[in-house]
Amino acid sequence: MFESPLWKIVRAHLTGRKRQTIVAMLGVMFGITVFIFQAGLITGLQNFFIESTIESTPHIQISNETRASQASIASRAYGNSDSLWLVVRGQRGREDANKIKDGLQIAQILEQHPQVYGVSPSLTSQAIFKRGGIDVSAIVQGVDIRKENRLFKLEDDIVQGSVIRLETVNNGLILGAGLAEKLGATLNDNLNIVSPSGVSLMMKVVGILTTGLRELDNQRAYASLRNAQKLMKVQSSHITDISIKLKDIDQAPELAREFETRFGYRAEDWRARNAATFSVFKIQNIVTYLVIISIMVVSGFGIFNIITMMIYEKMTDIAILKAIGYTDKDIRRIFLAEAMLIGVVGGLLGVLLGLALSLIAGSIPFRVEGFVTTERLSVNYNPLFYTVAFAFGLLTTAIAGLLPARKAAGVDPLQIIRSR
Repeated sequence: MFESPLWKIVRAHLTGRKRQTIVAMLGVMFGITVFIFQAGLITGLQNFFIESTIESTPHIQISNETRASQASIASRAYGNSDSLWLVVRGQRGREDANKIKDGLQIAQILEQHPQVYGVSPSLTSQAIFKRGGIDVSAIVQGVDIRKENRLFKLEDDIVQGSVIRLETVNNGLILGAGLAEKLGATLNDNLNIVSPSGVSLMMKVVGILTTGLRELDNQRAYASLRNAQKLMKVQSSHITDISIKLKDIDQAPELAREFETRFGYRAEDWRARNAATFSVFKIQNIVTYLVIISIMVVSGFGIFNIITMMIYEKMTDIAILKAIGYTDKDIRRIFLAEAMLIGVVGGLLGVLLGLALSLIAGSIPFRVEGFVTTERLSVNYNPLFYTVAFAFGLLTTAIAGLLPARKAAGVDPLQIIRSR
């Protein structure tokens, strides 16, 4: 094929205008490089956030916000009279405040569900953390540490201390790294924890963990369920949340609706809890792809201009080729092949450069703080990005070369020869 007359003509045209050919290839190369690099970085960070969320938060969270409709206290007192309007919102008895009624029994029922991997009941409340003259408002979460560790692999996130010490040390406390930094607390420090009801409890830091989710690390601390109940001055059956991990995460929305209907408490799946963040991701992706498409379109115009200039410069050649027997189809093939060759070479260079830049970016230590905290950039090396980028580059160059190729095929050789 490479020794055919058509190929020799293509090669002569491209090498005859080396500077323009190189510029066109560089345009395709940089467009594809940007496509691969930006898509890999942005989706890599998004995937890291999703993986961190899946690892560190429940697939379904059952909270103490009741969804079941109840007869209001006022209606029970005054009856249902046609002449009386009664409006009561947010009704909740004092004994039920901040509590999932029969929560431990509900947790046991959920553990038997065939789609549930594990369940961890907890008591969550706001509290004031005091160390010296520093006061910080944060969340204390009382848990069964063995169940919590099985669901969320807390031992992998511990940077100081040990998860199991929460059981073995009296009044132990595990702090998120951000919260520990705010308090200036280190391992084995003593903190005074004050609950909203005014109960004060001296607790010892037995561990510091980093989940990678900045919001959690800055605001959350773990205590044993018994200590949290003591701090909140409630009974041993009192819990406010049930965390659920599923065997199949894709079943979360459907099972959340099922559990909410069955137990009458709010059940929220992980996607619904992070809906605002995922909306930001969608907008981010749209903007990124629009920028990349714009770059590729600009590259396409460059190729269009270069091929068009070649045609005007090679009018005599085209006329001679037609005069000696080359058909309109042959002429189209010559100039379309020139555009495609620019696309193939530029595309391959772009794929290689995009991969190289991605590998370099992923290997450089670089602390990122935002939705998530990570010590280096997370890059997505999905082969689909490379395939789509290369295919899009070829499509752009093919479209850019098609119109000039058709124009070249329509040249009348007699008019060209006479004008010369």
